Amino acid sequence: MSELGGQRRWLDGLGWVALYALIWALFTEGAGWTLGVPSILLAAGLSLWLGLRPWHPSLAALPGFLGFFLGKMAAGAWDVALRALHPKRPLQPAWLDYTLTSSSSQVRLVLSALVGLLPGTLASQVEGDRMRVHVLDERQPWETTVHSLERRLEQLLAPGDRP
Repeated sequence: MSELGGQRRWLDGLGWVALYALIWALFTEGAGWTLGVPSILLAAGLSLWLGLRPWHPSLAALPGFLGFFLGKMAAGAWDVALRALHPKRPLQPAWLDYTLTSSSSQVRLVLSALVGLLPGTLASQVEGDRMRVHVLDERQPWETTVHSLERRLEQLLAPGDRP
């Protein structure tokens, strides 16, 4: 292994450890490090063994992504509150297919996870270039919102398909 390859692997390992430690801290509210540290190291080692590289998001795209996503989450919370206060508000639930435009597996993975936090949507599976989505009301512009999220994730996670 070349010296540059060894440095890259070391940096990738640190990236995975940092990411998994952050996830552990968020989910456990900073507790349980006796179990967390070995789990984090095992997950990081497995990621390296599988040849995965940690994500390197574009810091320039991060503010726009956060603004868009937090705005949509607030809109979703408002919609749920209105539906709770007005239970007769019409719904037209449906299972629909969304055609994915990104070829990045990272973008597809994160998109499928984040769609459930958008107003009235939930992704159930990705198969080929299609993502199955459940919507509370198919008359709402859910597809435009999901497409905007996918574009923003593409800018955030795969700008120019960096190595």
